[in-house]
Amino acid sequence: MNRDPDKGQHPFEVCVFGETVQELRQKVLEFLKKNRPSYFDNYFGDHVAGYQMYAYSDGKMRPPVEWRLDRELFQEDKGWWYYPRQLVSGSLKRDDYTPFPFYLGSFEDAALKFVTSALIPRKGPDYQSRAMVENQLHLPLLETVLREAEEYRLNDLLQRGWHILALEYQGEVNKTGELMNRKAHFVLGHADLPAARYTLGLRDVYYYHAYSRRPGEQL
Repeated sequence: MNRDPDKGQHPFEVCVFGETVQELRQKVLEFLKKNRPSYFDNYFGDHVAGYQMYAYSDGKMRPPVEWRLDRELFQEDKGWWYYPRQLVSGSLKRDDYTPFPFYLGSFEDAALKFVTSALIPRKGPDYQSRAMVENQLHLPLLETVLREAEEYRLNDLLQRGWHILALEYQGEVNKTGELMNRKAHFVLGHADLPAARYTLGLRDVYYYHAYSRRPGEQL
């Protein structure tokens, strides 16, 4: 986040800690309301939330350089703007649902959208999973499971507190009973249901965007 009218660089990064996702969202919301930056983002994002940028227009400020947005348009609509992009296999791609910077309106609208869809609840230095007892993973303590095949997304899920439970293979069985064109799927579990639901909601949006395109349409 910063207060630089040109918004060219990140003068400083902010890391906020919370015991739960709900507490983390509230603390981030309070921090934004207290500091009122003119620009903030989720620091390059991850493969679940994507990379989301929020910028304020007072009628004189220029839009962020990477937005490639017409300066007059940005200055004409005073208030807060929003520009999301998806992370796919480590690369930033266009978000087809919001392919261009979008006018949100008030600071309250921008801050609420940020803590609802852009916040990335990663494990902190003191994080302890409820499912780990004496360094052993106890499966009955897990609240939910999911399957993930993408390596980049898998790494982000682990940072969000998910545990690898098993590795499954899917594919086609030939006449001799061999599994052909097999693809690995990791089975993961999470012990904190609210945190898991927050991630699952964003993950479902990602898959909707990634796999609902027309045949031949590019990311």
